[in-house]
Amino acid sequence: MSNSQLFLKPRGANAPVPWEEIAVDAPEVGPLTPLDEAQFVALDVETTGNSPFLVLELGAERFTLEQTLSFFDTLVDCRAPINPYARRRHHIDRSMLIGAPVFKDARRAFLRFAHGAVLVEHSHDAFDTWLVGRGLESPLEHPIIDTTALARLVMEIPKGQVPGLQRLVTELGLDITPAHAALDDARATAMVFRALVKRAMGELGLKTVGDVLTLVPRPVVDRTPANRKGSAADRARGAPARTGQPRSAAPAALRRATSPAQSARPGRSRRRRRSGSSGSPGGSPA
Repeated sequence: MSNSQLFLKPRGANAPVPWEEIAVDAPEVGPLTPLDEAQFVALDVETTGNSPFLVLELGAERFTLEQTLSFFDTLVDCRAPINPYARRRHHIDRSMLIGAPVFKDARRAFLRFAHGAVLVEHSHDAFDTWLVGRGLESPLEHPIIDTTALARLVMEIPKGQVPGLQRLVTELGLDITPAHAALDDARATAMVFRALVKRAMGELGLKTVGDVLTLVPRPVVDRTPANRKGSAADRARGAPARTGQPRSAAPAALRRATSPAQSARPGRSRRRRRSGSSGSPGGSPA
């Protein structure tokens, strides 16, 4: 990241705020990392609602299974029209984006915030993490876990159903309300993930990050230009996005998630990372 000061604009802020990083220990994360030692980042993205679905807001919570560590929250000035239906859902209009960072700056800060963590999304078609990684020369290197797939694993949800975030919050008895705001929904996703993982650890004997990744492999989604129009129409109707066959080779996902040195044994990195502070409105973006 350049030496110039980066400014974020959290939802509700009247003006951009400087993003400040704090030094924290970043545990190495890999397939052998115990779940109770790993750090996670739950993220949520709000978009324009029009293909190619540009990012308007990015929110995240960094956490362990026992506690919240910090937050990330910023609007994103994509300089593109916002679909009226999407605007009614997330209540973001053009005036709110004045002074917000452009996507590449928001993502750059977010990736620093999420360094060394497992990414968690509530997105059966891997849409949120795809949006964050879109345009990068290489895909996101983090292990990624989807709470909809994890919910099917540990809850009695009929095959083919895609449980919404509100449904899982209700059925798990969690004290939070998803609100189609990126940070609020990221916090709800983190709470859902904690509840599901703790249940899976007790009922299925899962112990490591690799155990979860093996049981909830990432979907392969066709997002070529030829399918964008249909996908946009499906998304507008609230239908699930078209997905290909699930990845059958979970080890490939594990190899992508960590280096051989990291997967050799869990431990703490020798260097210290810079993470966004939970005390500031901005948290930490990319």
